[in-house]
Amino acid sequence: MNKICLDVTNISPGKGGAGGGITTYAKNLLLGLDFLLKEPENSKIELVALGHTDFLAGLNLDRIQKVTRNVNNQSFFKRNYWLHVALPRFLKENQIRVLHRVIPELPMVKSSKYIMTLHDFMFDFYLEHPPLKSYLSTANQLKFLFLRKLMQMGVANHDSILVPSSSIAEEAKQRFPDRKLNCKVTKLATNRELSDVKPNGAHGKEIALGYVAGFYPHKGHKQALRLMKTLRGSERGKNVKLFFRGSVVYRNYFQEIEQLIQKEGLQDCVFMEGFDPDITIEEIYRKYTATLLLSEYEGFGLPVLESQAFSKPVICSDIPVFKENLKDSAIYLSLNPSGQEIEGMLDKLYDRAYLEDLVEKGSENTSQYSWKSTCQATLDSYMSLL
Repeated sequence: MNKICLDVTNISPGKGGAGGGITTYAKNLLLGLDFLLKEPENSKIELVALGHTDFLAGLNLDRIQKVTRNVNNQSFFKRNYWLHVALPRFLKENQIRVLHRVIPELPMVKSSKYIMTLHDFMFDFYLEHPPLKSYLSTANQLKFLFLRKLMQMGVANHDSILVPSSSIAEEAKQRFPDRKLNCKVTKLATNRELSDVKPNGAHGKEIALGYVAGFYPHKGHKQALRLMKTLRGSERGKNVKLFFRGSVVYRNYFQEIEQLIQKEGLQDCVFMEGFDPDITIEEIYRKYTATLLLSEYEGFGLPVLESQAFSKPVICSDIPVFKENLKDSAIYLSLNPSGQEIEGMLDKLYDRAYLEDLVEKGSENTSQYSWKSTCQATLDSYMSLL
């Protein structure tokens, strides 16, 4: 029997563990792998999932064995003890041949073949950019340095690295030029069937732009406010309303955005919808004419694909990962767009035929991404090391 272990102990619901995108990734990965393991050709594979009691309890798994381990990841000592002592011991005792961790942290002791998922280089991005670093407390800066060190150790001890985009694979090569990296791109996906809702051009009516992003300093809320300020000087731009929706992750950053809205006199065109854990994704996107996301950095950028899945045109920053994943199915803006760029964006927002064509391209683009494909690529990575 080929025994594989998928370690998701970093996800601790309600206890300060990893959340958001990594939780979505881990959940869909487990469900998808469980489905694939039911195929006859995978009958000799045994997969063990190590995770927090509350996280695993919510997953209906038939072929994957659940083993609960409630690791306190907020404790420096307990996190390292699990990673470098308890986990390698578990691998040896259970004769695990391949370990996959959904975060870029691997044991120093080699007890099996090691795979880790490297979602992005966000810790590096914050530490290397003073405007972003300024939002980090001293404790958070130390935490980022510690987590970056764990990632670097993982890179040194990996057999395979799974990344969500070619952009991250290329960045990894640039950051570790002296290491031979075995990176494999396993794209992410949405869980939603494509919507058949038709978009409406503005034609003098209000244009509602949804900004679905947690309040992280790299997510570009300030750039969005600068855009709205410019639009107010345009007759057509006065019809544009912006709706921020997302969880308050950095309280100091969120308060600064609130103050900027007041300072720039944008209260009549920029609105805070806040974070509502009970609302469905479909309800979130239904009210918007299009969505806007001017992130400075992303590892993948799942919200723009979600927007396309709900037949919403996407306006986003022209960062490499967005251009890789969206190609010609989005409207791109530079982080400091010129007046000509903004007028071009308005031309497109007022053109119903263009928006319908963009939605069609978005639907075609979204259809290329599925969790089944992600899970199959992941399983293939496991098999290549057995």
